[in-house]
Amino acid sequence: MNQDTDSLAAQVAELQRRNAELQRELHLKTQIYAALVEDQRELICKFNLDSTLSFVNDAYCRFFGKTREELVGHYFTPLVPEEDRVLIADVLARLGPKEPVIELEHRVLTPGGEVRWLNWIDRAIFDEAGNIAALQAVGIDVTDRRRAEEHAERNEVLRAELIHAQEQALRELAAPLIPIADDVLAMPLVGRIDEKRAQLVLETLLEGVVRMAAETVLLDVTGITAVDTQVAEALVRTAHAVKLLGAKAVLTGIQPHVAQTLITMGIEVHGVISVRSLKDGIAWAMQERGKSRKVAPRSRSR
Repeated sequence: MNQDTDSLAAQVAELQRRNAELQRELHLKTQIYAALVEDQRELICKFNLDSTLSFVNDAYCRFFGKTREELVGHYFTPLVPEEDRVLIADVLARLGPKEPVIELEHRVLTPGGEVRWLNWIDRAIFDEAGNIAALQAVGIDVTDRRRAEEHAERNEVLRAELIHAQEQALRELAAPLIPIADDVLAMPLVGRIDEKRAQLVLETLLEGVVRMAAETVLLDVTGITAVDTQVAEALVRTAHAVKLLGAKAVLTGIQPHVAQTLITMGIEVHGVISVRSLKDGIAWAMQERGKSRKVAPRSRSR
């Protein structure tokens, strides 16, 4: 009997010793875990399903400029701009066994009133029954990155606007349209004309005729350096297109080599008015304009 009692006492003593060791290990691990949590630069918090904070680390307190007493037991939503609270509510509603971890970014309000961006990893903590017992979140400040992205987006918009402005400037340089009078337009062409520029000349000129109700268009080719079949046909095609809109097309400044090219290539130029220079073309257009502006004689009264 005594032997059994001694054996039982020894077992109890061993269990007590083992329990004491486990308690020490648990206490040590708890201290290590707490130290790790508190030493983190990341913001760490734990909260209930109703958004009430149950734990915050030192980094969280420092970031929001509040003590633990001011945070724990209170809702975290006042720290978030109202328009971002819908996003947070949606994420919290999605957390569950099928989606236990969700990453999101939203804005927060600092004590000084500054709006900053935080990236959060929200994790659901489940009880033995598989129900959500609490929620944990780890956040880092990504304001600098967000601002850099916003700055890059603004730069991209400005870059697109600059490119558009440059293209428009090049378009205007490639096919300049100059009003000479209310119903007289001139387009001086300089340099080489390829297929793309020829199409641009045609479009710009026709748009100008319609927009400004032009009656006469002077297409000055003095500055064209080289003429081939494609260029010659484009010039004549443009002149005929202007006529279809009811305006007179006048080719000015045709150089001898251009005239020779037109004749040699057999390009049809009938019906296209041609004068020696842009100056002569303007004089001709003003003369024709004066004729059309003459007022018909009034009928004599009885």
